[in-house]
Amino acid sequence: MIEGAASNIGLYSIGDAARLLKTERRTLARWVQGYTENLKSEVKAYAPVIAGGRDSLLTFGDLVELMYVKGFRERRVELETIRQVSAKYSKQWETEYPFATKRFAIGAREILLQESDEWRECLSGQGFVFADRIAEQLVHTGDLASEWHPLGRERAVVVDPRRSFGKPIDTNSGTSTYVLYQATEGGDSAESVAWWYGTNVESVLDSREFEISLL
Repeated sequence: MIEGAASNIGLYSIGDAARLLKTERRTLARWVQGYTENLKSEVKAYAPVIAGGRDSLLTFGDLVELMYVKGFRERRVELETIRQVSAKYSKQWETEYPFATKRFAIGAREILLQESDEWRECLSGQGFVFADRIAEQLVHTGDLASEWHPLGRERAVVVDPRRSFGKPIDTNSGTSTYVLYQATEGGDSAESVAWWYGTNVESVLDSREFEISLL
């Protein structure tokens, strides 16, 4: 599969991605870069969990991959198990971003439940709710995720690698969500901020809600 150009551009530092995904920087770095562990008789090296992420900056595709990795880890799926599935479908689907594909968003439940007992145990019951939630927040162009709407598609916050270098923005005006949030923190009303930046009150409030969620 030919990757979307926008999803292949390095846009996010480890710190940027950790903030957006509300994850510890050290944890995210391990998933992206791999790590070593000092044992009694040897130093054991662990490979990165995702196929991409080799360069200093992460792509939008990497960011989406890491959303799923975070969800799997929160449900106690072992890193090696995630790594194996990522590698398998990366090769099978000819993409660096198997978890960021539309086919994974649509068929994650069926794909993973047939993999191993560990997946079935960790993702039983309500275990797939997070994956469904991620899928609902993503927009795909072709088979690859091209937009992320962290508050939901009906809300006015988007992360789009084709706009503002992939930073979170107001969908209507293209203004940084952080800029809108800071303006309201400075004492201006949502109405005056909306007028100044050429957007609407709902968009300003959505940006504020999103930025507060990252604190």
